[in-house]
Amino acid sequence: MVLAALALLLAFRRQVRDFAPVLRWGFLVLALVQQVALYSYQTFVAGWDWGDSLPLHISRVTTLILMAYLITGRRTVLEVGFYFGLYAYATFIYPQRIQPMDHLMGWSFLVSHAVTILVPVLAGIVDGWRPTVRGLWRSYAWFLAYFGVVLGVNALTDGNYFYLKFRPFLQTLPDPLYWLAACAATLALMWIGYAVARSIPVQRGVQGAEVIARSGLSARP
Repeated sequence: MVLAALALLLAFRRQVRDFAPVLRWGFLVLALVQQVALYSYQTFVAGWDWGDSLPLHISRVTTLILMAYLITGRRTVLEVGFYFGLYAYATFIYPQRIQPMDHLMGWSFLVSHAVTILVPVLAGIVDGWRPTVRGLWRSYAWFLAYFGVVLGVNALTDGNYFYLKFRPFLQTLPDPLYWLAACAATLALMWIGYAVARSIPVQRGVQGAEVIARSGLSARP
């Protein structure tokens, strides 16, 4: 489904530029519905669990960041969302503890990851955006801050934020070494994402840029 949506964005770039404001608002509304459904389910159905229900999973943080971008149009926010969102690709390749797609949590997973992947692509098509090295280092600094918060919250709640309790890899590695490995792997992932994104040619559509300039969701530095 995500691949099909990605293919449609890339195949119909001119139409995407023409309807950029509609698509931006559509992504924002979709993400908002997903957030409301997610936390309503965890509050009233599954039961609130401080070790799992907080918006501290990397995918949830990324969705919130990209919602902030869709509202403000700030590229600095988009870059952080892009670099944090690279884990969405890894999750599809090596899924961990994911509910089936006919379950609300499975649907929530699909929607949040679709927003994570497609919004930066939309920005590239419509506004000619590409990630930068400066944005990479800024995003990594924010990741280290996020990682520190996650370590503290996991210790207090016995939580699994950033999959530090139920690890996808290196289960027998001592915690401090695993934490260092996770931070190093994240930096490597960001560099890979940067290199791949910068290698893709982009042509900014003048018509699309004019449409965005007239909309309330314009791209800003």
